[in-house]
Amino acid sequence: MYTANNGEGPPETLVAYASRRIQTAIAQGEYAPGSRLSPRTIAKALGISHIPVREALASLAARGYVDHLRANGYFTTNLTQGDLEDIYHWRRILEREAYLMAVPKLTEDDVSKMRALLDEMGKKTAPEDRLRYLELNRQFHFVAFERTGSTRLLHFLNYLWDAREPYAAVGLVDSTTGYKDHFRLMPHFEQRNAQGVIEAMEGHREFLVKRRAAVSEGDQPEESGEYLKKV
Repeated sequence: MYTANNGEGPPETLVAYASRRIQTAIAQGEYAPGSRLSPRTIAKALGISHIPVREALASLAARGYVDHLRANGYFTTNLTQGDLEDIYHWRRILEREAYLMAVPKLTEDDVSKMRALLDEMGKKTAPEDRLRYLELNRQFHFVAFERTGSTRLLHFLNYLWDAREPYAAVGLVDSTTGYKDHFRLMPHFEQRNAQGVIEAMEGHREFLVKRRAAVSEGDQPEESGEYLKKV
């Protein structure tokens, strides 16, 4: 069963529609971390049956985007500092190896694709485009990761990127700042400078972890992008 998609691209299923709307609501702060997600309430707001909403929530739970507690229902993920640090710890280890393997193998077509994705990211920095920006950001990095040629490594990286989506969606770093950071990162890919990419990304991840801690404490860390000026 399908629903129209505002004339942009192919029609999407009702499950995909519900999933997209729920993600957007979470990204835009309509649900605080730990909020209960009632399938019937969401279905009524969307004007559809609760069945595709339940399927959408189950899919989001499988990706770690929402929590499913047996007998209690679905809740937005509680974004803990410890969980974020764990995700980025393993991303640092695996992405270092991925960039060492992949960056020297990037083709001119790969670099052109990354430039085009970066251009699109620059056009999607408004808060209402947050999810689209995150999709483009993920595509940008996975152009490189695909060059590793390892399906197992890609599987692990996809798992970790799925796990960090709720943190990214709530905007620990706004899209405009994120775009500027990636603009500074692009020359390292163009020069096939794997070590430069690794150092910049380690600074990027470290900033995000510190940003999460600062937000929790009601404080502000240093301006994002400073780490890229140092590499």
